[in-house]
Amino acid sequence: MRKLIVFLIILALGSALIIKADIASYFQHEGSNKEVRKAQPTQKESSFKPTQDIEEGEVEENTVPKSKTLINDYHIFQSFNNCGPAAFSMALSYYGINESQQKLGQELRPYQNPQGDNDDKSVTLQELADKSKDYGLTPFRRPNGNMELIKHFIALDIPVITRTWLKVDDDIGHYRVIKGYNDMEKTLIQDDSLQGKNLTYSYDELNELWKKFNYEYLILVPREKVNKITKLLGEDNEKKAWEKAIQNTLAELEKSPDNIDARFNLSVAYYNVGNYQKSVEEFEKVEDKLSMRTLWYQVEPILAYYELKNYERVLSISERILNNNNRAFTELYILRGDIFKEQGKQEQAKQEYQKAVFYNVNNKTAQEKMAEYR
Repeated sequence: MRKLIVFLIILALGSALIIKADIASYFQHEGSNKEVRKAQPTQKESSFKPTQDIEEGEVEENTVPKSKTLINDYHIFQSFNNCGPAAFSMALSYYGINESQQKLGQELRPYQNPQGDNDDKSVTLQELADKSKDYGLTPFRRPNGNMELIKHFIALDIPVITRTWLKVDDDIGHYRVIKGYNDMEKTLIQDDSLQGKNLTYSYDELNELWKKFNYEYLILVPREKVNKITKLLGEDNEKKAWEKAIQNTLAELEKSPDNIDARFNLSVAYYNVGNYQKSVEEFEKVEDKLSMRTLWYQVEPILAYYELKNYERVLSISERILNNNNRAFTELYILRGDIFKEQGKQEQAKQEYQKAVFYNVNNKTAQEKMAEYR
């Protein structure tokens, strides 16, 4: 009897140990499964975080994907000095608008030379912006672009046109169409009319090329998305964007007072907020250090001299540009004609306006100026 009792006790203890082991095993596996589930990557979205350039309340607090690339097989290689019309043609194609770079080039810069000698070197972002209205699009041109804005535009299926240097330590302006980004890798996807399609640039690489032009960008917005973009940008209209560009550039110059590019950017920004005296003061600090082509693409300091009625400076600087392999510069001829007209030198004014029309027969301002002498 005693042996039977001992046997039963041992049997009960063994069963308890087995049950305990099974329970422990169950919870151990459940814990492992939970840990595995936590470790699995998820398709998270990144919440928009305002930067120095984009303040609270200015941009809609929404989310954008971690990565996105707009699908578009249309890519073209540019003809000589035609990167602006080529980029514009590619941007239009995202909205089902098929317009060749040849047609756009003939409309925007009709005086062309395949060798590039004394042809119309470039078009401005503003010219592209104005042209987009012919296609029922609303342009938004601003300085102070940044990666957060680019991501939000791409998320809304809107490609971004930027003006940059062609390459670092160069002084040739170039247009790019940004169509995608990968925030995990900190890269952008762009189509380039000179270098090819689906090119990958790091955020830092683009900024290095972009900073020379005050981080300016242009987006072409279809009617149904205008309200979304307006809400996204908030009160960041063009003038306020330039005011912020001044603030940011001044902060940059505090860290690096000898930064020539930042100093010139400051001159351009001051012009765009109507502070012409400050514009020429900043320009004169770096005038003799600027690369040869800087004023080919950004004439704001010259325009500031004109507003201050310092006509001698306008004439001397413009003449230097025109005589340095850039004779087809219609905007400078118009400016020179206006000066001579104001000085009562009608024949000289007429000659300048004639040149303005000759080098861009489609320029409405040049046509109107010339019409006064017919």
